[in-house]
Amino acid sequence: MEQNAKRLRKGGAVTVAVPGDAADFVDVFRRLYDPNVTLIMPHITLAFAPELDVCDWMPARSRVREALALIHPFTVQVASVGTFMDDLVLWLRPTAPRGELLTLRQTILGLFPDVAFDRVHDFVPHISIGFFAGRQALFQAMNAVRQELVPFSFEVAYLSFLQADEGNIWQCVDAIELGEKEGLGSSTCVQ
Repeated sequence: MEQNAKRLRKGGAVTVAVPGDAADFVDVFRRLYDPNVTLIMPHITLAFAPELDVCDWMPARSRVREALALIHPFTVQVASVGTFMDDLVLWLRPTAPRGELLTLRQTILGLFPDVAFDRVHDFVPHISIGFFAGRQALFQAMNAVRQELVPFSFEVAYLSFLQADEGNIWQCVDAIELGEKEGLGSSTCVQ
């Protein structure tokens, strides 16, 4: 019997998925500027570790779920554009009213003290929409997006754990709701 599913490779990300109409809007820009648009859903990466995988995540899931039960769903506003000039990345800036994105990140980092996460000390919440080979192309895209960007918002109600398969397509392996009460069933990945 042939198996169609590709194996997951090492390296995992804890993310906030950009849902529904907001994802559709973000993907308009991503289709123009992001060569990875078909490999991963629009998201905010809270934490990425090259060595974290589902075998590490699932044993810690009950602790993650317990910690996230204390954080209630919240709304993220997106109204501006930013860049990472060192990597030539164009992104949208999500803001939460009381710093909830940073709280979520610190919660995840605290639950995995032995995991070496990337960019531990320079976290900038962002939704990547473009990757460029040169500064001029980045600046042209940034100006175009600024003209087209209509402020939008979306609710953050769950976190997703993602891993890439052998084809480098990122899969939602697990999702856990915020504010989830003990005894509720598992969340499912929404894409």
